[in-house]
This record gives sequence, structure tokens and C-alpha cells, in this order.
Amino acid sequence: MLILIAGITGNIGQHAARHALTLGHQVRGLSRTPDKLDPSIMARCEDFVCSTTYYDIAALDQACAGVDAVICAYAGIPELHLDGQLLLLRAAERAGVKRFLAASHNNDWRKIAMGEVPIYDPARMFHVQAALTSTMKPLHIFSGTFVDVLFGGEGQGDFTPEVGGVWDSRTDPPQLHVWGSGHEKWCLTTEEDGGRWAAELVTSDNAENGGFVSLCSMELSLMELKDTYERLRGREVQIIRRGTIKDLETTVEEMKEAGSHWADWLRYAFVLYCTKGTWALIKDSFEGFHPSTPTSLEAWLEKRPSV
Repeated sequence: MLILIAGITGNIGQHAARHALTLGHQVRGLSRTPDKLDPSIMARCEDFVCSTTYYDIAALDQACAGVDAVICAYAGIPELHLDGQLLLLRAAERAGVKRFLAASHNNDWRKIAMGEVPIYDPARMFHVQAALTSTMKPLHIFSGTFVDVLFGGEGQGDFTPEVGGVWDSRTDPPQLHVWGSGHEKWCLTTEEDGGRWAAELVTSDNAENGGFVSLCSMELSLMELKDTYERLRGREVQIIRRGTIKDLETTVEEMKEAGSHWADWLRYAFVLYCTKGTWALIKDSFEGFHPSTPTSLEAWLEKRPSV
């Protein structure tokens, strides 16, 4: 198949492209910044369409023309997940495309109300609008939290404890900030697995039917994560007890009531729902989709000695 990857220069986009090429598919890229794409991927692309903005209609139409499937790998920015995805969807409709994987790898936003984790609201609104108005049936992947985000990997911005995250590698020893007991299970996925599964799902036998797929690389508690890290690295991880789950709920509510911008309390809310188990994934099957073997935390850490 010829697959368009919109946002190909991002982490997920590059993993999806690399795996799609390995599987024998052709890949076309769409992005504003071609210089960010791994040269080994660029050299193998069927084409690369450079856009000026997410609302560059001419570029969207050029990118979608003649492709068999679209993977939206846009970054998690509200304008991209709603406005940008709708424009991409309409371009795909005009081109007669039937396979469309929405910007995915979210926690399961179906289990929370609008406004509870605002960054997911645009993804939900895109899904509703597509269901109401589109001839296409987009696919969605729920895969929990990215391991790369939790550890603050390259290109992942700030997920340190100051803004509500849990891992701090700037200290010696590194610190793990824990709300609750630390034995609550988190659903975690590596970015590489996410990209591979995107390529596999959008090309699977029944992708045109759309729907939701839930799967993750691993289910671990923060204490299990600590034990694995210490065993592989041979160094201590210091546990910082932040409080109970109720304490975290109170923290989130107080930040909301104080009129803070949603981005200021977003990560606290994110950790809250992970810790409460609200987003626990019920792994389901999608007929015709046979995902490749997930990566373990041990394997992920072994490839990243700097973490």
C-alpha cells in the first residue's frame, strides 16, 4: 500500500514510516520541516510534501492524492488534533481514501468527561464530528502512557515533578515521585511500538471499518518500574512520597479553582487518572490486525543507556 504519514517528522511518524517500509509498503510524508526527517527514511519515501501550515489545503490535497491509507501522526496540540485532523480528513475524503488512523496512542478518553483532561477533548470532538459527517470511519488506538514521556525522552517536553510528572533524572540518585501506594498498575507503551502498531493497523484487513483498538507494551506499577531500573542500572532510585490519591485529587481541584491555565494542572490530572486506574486498558482484538510483539521495559532501557 501507499501510506501517507501526516506529521512524519515526529517521533511516532518516523517509527511508523520505518516499520511500514520494512513491511514492504510505500510511504509518502507530509510535514512543514523535511530537515527533521531521518535521511534514511527520506531517501526511501515515495514522495514528500512540504506544507506551510496545517491548513495548507493545496498541500493536503497533493499529499492525499492516490494514497491507500492515511496515518495522522500530528503532535498533541489542540489545534492539530481538531482543526488539523478535520482538514486532513476532508482532503482524504476528496481523494477517495478509505483507511484513516487518527492521531492516537492516547489514554482512553471515553472513560472521562469533557474538561477533565483537556488535551484529549479535541481528539474526542474530532471523533464525534467524523462520525456525524464523514463517509470515512477513522481508526483510533488507545495505548496508555508513553514510556518515553514518563522518562522525559527526547522531544517529549517537560514531565518533571515540578509540573506534575513523576520521574526526575536531574537528581543523584534519580527520583520517582509517587502518589498513592506506588503499586497501582499503569498501562505503558514505547513510542516505537506505537509507530509499528500504527503501520500494522492501518494496513490490516478490516481497517476501512474503523473503530477502536486498545493495547499497550506493558502494565507496570511505579514500584515495579523502580525495581527494574535499579536492577538494570545498578543504582538506587529515591522514592518521594507526595501523598494519597485523595491528596492528588485535591491538588488538581485547587489548581482548577484558582483559575490556573489548563496546561498548569494537566500533568497532575494525567497522573491522577493513571494512578486511579481510570484508564486501565481492556485489551481487545481487531479482526485482521495482528500486532507485532510488544517491547519490555528492560529492552527499552537497554537501548537507552542515558536514561
